[in-house]
Amino acid sequence: MAHAEIHRDRSIDAADLTALSGRTIGVIGFGNQGAAQAANLRDSGHAPVVGNRDDAYAASAAEEGFDLRSIADATDAADVVLLLVPDEVQPELVRSEIAPGLRAGDTLVVASGYNFHFGLLEVPDGVDVVMVAPRMIGAAVRDRYVDRHGFPCFVSVERDATGRAWETTLAVARAIGGTLGGAIVSSAREEAALDLFSEQAVWPAILDVVRTAHRVAIEAGFSEEAVLNELYLSAEPAEVFAHVARDGLFGQLGLHSRTSQYGQLRALRALESHDEQASRFARVMHDDILSGDFAREWSRPEAGERLDALRREAGESPIAAAEAEVRARLGP
Repeated sequence: MAHAEIHRDRSIDAADLTALSGRTIGVIGFGNQGAAQAANLRDSGHAPVVGNRDDAYAASAAEEGFDLRSIADATDAADVVLLLVPDEVQPELVRSEIAPGLRAGDTLVVASGYNFHFGLLEVPDGVDVVMVAPRMIGAAVRDRYVDRHGFPCFVSVERDATGRAWETTLAVARAIGGTLGGAIVSSAREEAALDLFSEQAVWPAILDVVRTAHRVAIEAGFSEEAVLNELYLSAEPAEVFAHVARDGLFGQLGLHSRTSQYGQLRALRALESHDEQASRFARVMHDDILSGDFAREWSRPEAGERLDALRREAGESPIAAAEAEVRARLGP
């Protein structure tokens, strides 16, 4: 059983935190993660420069009192650059506006391993590349920093050009609140693969389960209102998943009736003899993700149009139409 090293506030030597002393931090992108991490950095005693194009996010950064600059100017001013823009725009943005401002000795911090692992970022020689990847949405990154609960965070050094990249990694993780919840030593490869695996294997399986359950229950003669509320509109599954995170996958079963527990575990045991899902998951992991096939497909110019088509197709499915009708009938 493989285990990762975990760093928390109490286990970090104070000397390690000096890695950010006298260095200017640039936060590139003031979206959900950028806004949260910039605020956390400021509350940790740093004065980040924010780089953003001229849009509503830039207006928010200015309203909150940050030193707002163009992306190129913020990068040029910074010694430690946090790249917090969407994956799909990173390669061109780094090539055209960020790389020219990076100098030997600087640090580029990625919050996702995707682009670096698949070779899509052109980072100048002499620049450290590290990963500090919160396993939490931006709003919760901020809220959990404020209430001092913290959040789990994946960290790694992908290129140590200076010999000090690890110290910078820990210092950034601590400054945004990542060591409050535990900074888990990982890699860009692991973070990217597991993120894609959840998105392309686990969640599609869950969506298909719900879609199939809806079809079977409707065919059995039950109402749309009853079926959809039982499956997810009531938000009961969200409560169950929240307790899974707190109490464990099987620990939360004690919150269900004994009838429910018996039915769930009996049916789960019956599924153990079937390996179709395991085989499909393995194909996704190895053939689509680790092979690089998905990254190459998503990098094609027409990929955005394909996504739009897939979203339209899903929006026209029977369960989507039924959901819209039920929501309209139930009201706000």
